[in-house]
Amino acid sequence: MTALARGLEVLSCFSAARPALSGTEIASLLGLPQPTVWRLCRTMTKLGYLAVGSDERLRPALPVLRLGYTILSELTPIELARPHLQELADAAEGAAGLAVRDGSDMRFVERCESHSQLLMNLKVGSRVPVATSALGWAYLAGFPQDEREALLGQVRPDHRVWRAVEKPLRRALDAYVSDGFIINDGVFHPGYNTAAAPVLGSDGRPVFAINCGGAASILSIEKLRREIGPRLRDLATLLRTAS
Repeated sequence: MTALARGLEVLSCFSAARPALSGTEIASLLGLPQPTVWRLCRTMTKLGYLAVGSDERLRPALPVLRLGYTILSELTPIELARPHLQELADAAEGAAGLAVRDGSDMRFVERCESHSQLLMNLKVGSRVPVATSALGWAYLAGFPQDEREALLGQVRPDHRVWRAVEKPLRRALDAYVSDGFIINDGVFHPGYNTAAAPVLGSDGRPVFAINCGGAASILSIEKLRREIGPRLRDLATLLRTAS
């Protein structure tokens, strides 16, 4: 039983921030003697739970995924997304959410907030327009161009609003091709920056959109682009894989 517990502790050392580790690093993280860790890792490698890379560092192997698949398959997208959204909200000192399309709007079905006082007054059930929100832009970005243009025709706001929003929307849609997420830098909500990404379904079209935003005085466009946006993109991929 001790060996089993220690083997699970070895697996827990790996994370997105630590995808590969040496035996020495694992021993240091667990506070165990190196010979003990080496024996554990050798056994787990033989069983297929660890793999040795070209750099001689250890990585979790595919059988590890099977251990968590049953749990993940039973979680709804909201349940699966919730802890990740909370982590994003805390990292951004803002708020993060998951939404579905509801006519010309996106309706929040989950929203997580940090302790910041500089947040928009949005809750589960709140709606934001597809045409002017980061969530809506991300939802649009997930469609093939011809379908996107048809959808834009359904959700397009009045001429005055459309004239103000079209150029930044088009720029965001173009950026999605290379970035995998979009940024809305205060369009119609000056002083509030947001990144968002679509969550695609099995047919390759958006089912949800996820976002993370905060006051521009705290959450810069640079931080959105370099840190928050890529994490949203990774979360969107996780949610697609689990759906």
